[in-house]
Amino acid sequence: MSLITLAAGGTGGHVFPALALARSLSARGHSLRLVTDHRGLAFAGDFDPAGIDVISAGGLVSGAPHRRAAGLFRLARGYVQARSLLRRHKPAAVVGFGGFPSAPPMLAAQHLGLPTLLHEQNGIMGRANAFVSRQVRQISTAFPQLEGVPASAQDRVSAVGNPIWADIAAVGETAFTPPKPEGALNLLVFGGSQGAAVFASLLPAALNRLSPAERARLHLVAQIRDESRAETEARLATLGLGRHEIAPFFSDMPQRLAAAHLVLSRSGATTVHELAAAGRPAIFVPLSVHRDDQQGRNARLLTDPGAALLVREGAD
Repeated sequence: MSLITLAAGGTGGHVFPALALARSLSARGHSLRLVTDHRGLAFAGDFDPAGIDVISAGGLVSGAPHRRAAGLFRLARGYVQARSLLRRHKPAAVVGFGGFPSAPPMLAAQHLGLPTLLHEQNGIMGRANAFVSRQVRQISTAFPQLEGVPASAQDRVSAVGNPIWADIAAVGETAFTPPKPEGALNLLVFGGSQGAAVFASLLPAALNRLSPAERARLHLVAQIRDESRAETEARLATLGLGRHEIAPFFSDMPQRLAAAHLVLSRSGATTVHELAAAGRPAIFVPLSVHRDDQQGRNARLLTDPGAALLVREGAD
């Protein structure tokens, strides 16, 4: 079968959908390679290390001229590296998942005449994807409506959803069992691939507002960054929770999700689609630093029909 090159980088939000597609294509007999940067490498999981190519990555950053120049230099160097890799491996197609590490392979593939497919996970097109979208052969979107698509690319957009792990999708095939009135309530808290520092401070303070009886019912599983783990553990230990477990990462997330009655999380595109597939109620705390409120827009997929709630950082 064919060799397919996947290009993604920066964060798990870009890499995880690429890995989900890789697993599906591999099951159909295709060979895969992954092009990413050193940050994306941390999320490559069980992808065959021999099939991973790490390139330089830079973006169209704002700020001081020297920062913009450095970003463009890294982008150009990544392009040269990616072009060499594509000429060597000769893939049948290149699929990009966003993040600036995906831009050099996508540009190189276009210039080499290779078929290209772009996938945008969010409801508004990211800068890297917008940068390469004008000449890409096809654009696939996770949301029914995608904002920020260049006018010249509008006729090549198709809504297909977001690739997710089969074991996450399988959670949604089992019936959701709500907690009994006086029974345990399983709360799962996570902040995406990079964790969320806000939950280390928000969570103990929020739980302290519950009554002692409510806290005693709570079985908490929380993803907390390693640097905040000891302090958070100490604060949680004073609250009288029925049970709690915190860690920087959980390798058995499908099982944790299946057991959850309620999820508290960021609203990255992959997270929103995973929770939609799993059929678990959620409270979203969107990342506040995106200038276009990307995560707030993502959350609307579930908040608009009433399947989730949205709470802004700093809200009382």
